[in-house]
Amino acid sequence: MTKRIMAFAAAVLMAVSVFTGCGSKTEDDAQAQTSVNVIENGTTAPSGEEVTTAEGGFSDPAAQLGVETQPGDVPPEDAENQETTLPPNHEEIINMIQNGGGTVTTKAPILKEYNVDCTTRYGYNQLNDAEKELYKQILEAANSIRTSLRVDDSVTDEMWIKVYGCVYMQEPQLFWLSSKKVSKGKLWYWEIDPELIASMQKEIDATVSKILAEADGKSDYEKLKVFHDYIALNNNFVKESGYNQTIYGGFVNGEIQCEGYAKSIQYLCDLTGIESTVVVGTNESGDSHAWNVVKVDGKWYNLDTTWDDPILSNVVKTNIRYRYFLVPDEWIHNKSHFNVNKKTTGTQVTYFTPPACTSDDMNYFKVTKQLYSDEASADTALRAKLKECAASNTRAVEIRVTSQAVYDAVTKNLKDYASWIKSENSAVTSVSSNCDPNTLVIELDLSF
Repeated sequence: MTKRIMAFAAAVLMAVSVFTGCGSKTEDDAQAQTSVNVIENGTTAPSGEEVTTAEGGFSDPAAQLGVETQPGDVPPEDAENQETTLPPNHEEIINMIQNGGGTVTTKAPILKEYNVDCTTRYGYNQLNDAEKELYKQILEAANSIRTSLRVDDSVTDEMWIKVYGCVYMQEPQLFWLSSKKVSKGKLWYWEIDPELIASMQKEIDATVSKILAEADGKSDYEKLKVFHDYIALNNNFVKESGYNQTIYGGFVNGEIQCEGYAKSIQYLCDLTGIESTVVVGTNESGDSHAWNVVKVDGKWYNLDTTWDDPILSNVVKTNIRYRYFLVPDEWIHNKSHFNVNKKTTGTQVTYFTPPACTSDDMNYFKVTKQLYSDEASADTALRAKLKECAASNTRAVEIRVTSQAVYDAVTKNLKDYASWIKSENSAVTSVSSNCDPNTLVIELDLSF
């Protein structure tokens, strides 16, 4: 499908981007997104584990109008040599934005079937009354693809940034809404043609219906696992690519970054009645990040699908992790996930305080009984798991232990495990470690 991005008008902007997109996974050393710790002499880490960058990214019509382009777009000096597809009414859009008024279309809101009431959202209910009213106004404007919203002096720049950011992150159905530029009273879009948006929605629906069919009749825990596994196994992490921060990227293009992962999970939760919210923050290097907080059996948990999706140039369908599947705050806050729900660049704001996640009752390793409290049982389990995964060509081998002492005892013998599984199964060519002292997950990655 040809994707058309609206031409952005030159304007004095109070902030450039609500989010600049999460940092490259290969830069996230704290999260060890690639298996870099080779544990057997004479072997090398699996090759090709790096961020995939789409060639060219968007060809931005704005480049022809003297407007700054997004990172990865065609530089203005090269724009004349590039083919671009402008929306048929792009001049009208530019005039409207510059003149501070107008609507792109008089058609009814696009998503008639999407009946999630914004007043039920956790984030919305953490706002004050004035912020809630602005939230509704921005949501209605985005649904109708209006390019401007009249606001009075009571709406400060900081208030606009906060509420616009909340709408942008908490309303995943608005895949045409952009945060690359944020200016009070203005709304910016990736796409402004209602008919094209409706067509794109049908593509999303086709994928989502299959996922929901697989999840039908399952418990909330089981549904979340279906969602987590589908998004991780059917997407590549791509830092710069069209719609990579949206559900269109997650359900159609197969190329997303952290916002795309989190919004795709949020969208599926919305459609199945699972209470959830998108949370933002940074890694320890200060790169922006996004994940979900979800409610299961009355308790809240963190769910980070981005960091459960290992980066591989060649997708391995059996490769998936569960390190961040339903975990409490204690395991990740200020250890791997920092500045929780804060915008840290430009104008700094806190969007809202997420619900506290204090339970590990539904954590993947506890539910699946892969949690071990002593070295002997962990050793037995790890060897059994290594044999099972080697036999089935499954790459990631994971267990979790209950204490730092057991973790230290097991991880000091990683070379022995590598040698042992290679002697047991000659198909295994190398073994790398990807263990995490924060979550106490012991992971060995096999290459074949």
